[in-house]
Amino acid sequence: MRNATNIVRLSGLALVVGAGLAIALPAAAANTPTEAANKKVVLDFYAALNEADATNSTKDRIAGIAEKYLSPEYKQHTIDLPGPGTDREKLIKMFQSRPAPPPGGAAPAMSPQHTDAVMAEGDRVMLLTSRDQRDPATGETKPSYIFNMFRVKDGKLVEHWDVAAGRGG
Repeated sequence: MRNATNIVRLSGLALVVGAGLAIALPAAAANTPTEAANKKVVLDFYAALNEADATNSTKDRIAGIAEKYLSPEYKQHTIDLPGPGTDREKLIKMFQSRPAPPPGGAAPAMSPQHTDAVMAEGDRVMLLTSRDQRDPATGETKPSYIFNMFRVKDGKLVEHWDVAAGRGG
């Protein structure tokens, strides 16, 4: 009888703890239509950059990509882009100043960037990406991870923060 009483008490305790966890840890909510649209803008921006990287055409296509996805008021928080102009203009200039492919051959395309996670809350979208890169110390190829956060307004990226292993953000 004593074991039966203990089982009833433990069952009751499990129900109380389980109910408490259900209240304290609500299930993940689905994205609102605006959050889903914001995620799509960020993912489409990255898809355009990846496609340009894969074809070594980023230098030629960055102005159009920026026009489509970046607000004229775009602010890059992580790095101080050199030169005069808005952050969007300076980002375009940075990509356009990449060295030209060597004569008689194309520059090696960057390895594709992978989207490992994406989440949205309100006007913010966080993205975890990775790209296989050669480790100069060992020569081995291993993934390099970058955390990005964007603020989206009216279907355009207006702010960007990022941090990668080995550099602050």
